[in-house]
Amino acid sequence: MDQHIKQSIQDGIAQIVMDRPASNNALDAQMFRDLIAAVEHCDTDEAVKVIILTGAGRNFSAGGDIKEMATFSFISYELSMLTGQASLALRKCRKPVIAMVNGTAAGAGCGLALGADFRIMTEGSCLLTAFSNVALPGDTGCIYHLHQIVGLAKTIELMALSTPVYGEEALRLGLATRIAPEGKLEEETRAFAIQLLRRPLGAVAMQKQLYYEVFYRDYMAYSRIEAENLGKAGASPDHREAVTAFLERREPSFNQKETETK
Repeated sequence: MDQHIKQSIQDGIAQIVMDRPASNNALDAQMFRDLIAAVEHCDTDEAVKVIILTGAGRNFSAGGDIKEMATFSFISYELSMLTGQASLALRKCRKPVIAMVNGTAAGAGCGLALGADFRIMTEGSCLLTAFSNVALPGDTGCIYHLHQIVGLAKTIELMALSTPVYGEEALRLGLATRIAPEGKLEEETRAFAIQLLRRPLGAVAMQKQLYYEVFYRDYMAYSRIEAENLGKAGASPDHREAVTAFLERREPSFNQKETETK
């Protein structure tokens, strides 16, 4: 397994860590593959009862690596499908999955957090769709997950404007399950995991199966459209401008050229 995805198990609780803190746990294709493998391993490991997903260092995950995007070959249909499968693995998993959102979960990091069953945050934690900031429509099933939680109108707003959603607002919208006091995120997340351990996990697994089969039955069709759109947007002038502006530390100037949409 890649060194950037680490896993440990203690007292029935598995912790999967995105461990690339120098880049705020920016995700690449291999990390997505290894994350899927880690989740699937936990799903079949009888020693694992509950899963915690988090990021090393200050932030949960910055999402896609913008420096890799600068090659303009990073964004592809295949990568987008992989991101969607990583997010879906959390939903398909029979074990409860908790996203412990330290700092910011942006872009694909946000999509992964939303793919979890529960999200524990602090007031300083932030969910940020971020995709439109780099002229991309989205990946990791982010739109799908958002729509399930907050409805269409709020999903449209959060995706178009990339408005950051912090702790209490996330709780109000149903995006956060619990708000931990600053400095106690790990303690509160583990306490919540222990609370889940005391529940009838066989019944919880059947609940998760029902949620997946009923509420996510068209996810793969959605994911294919998401991947097609991401591939098109990744080749657009607006995306090139967004990445170039980021690297040059300036504000991007969008809509200067017609973006290919066909």
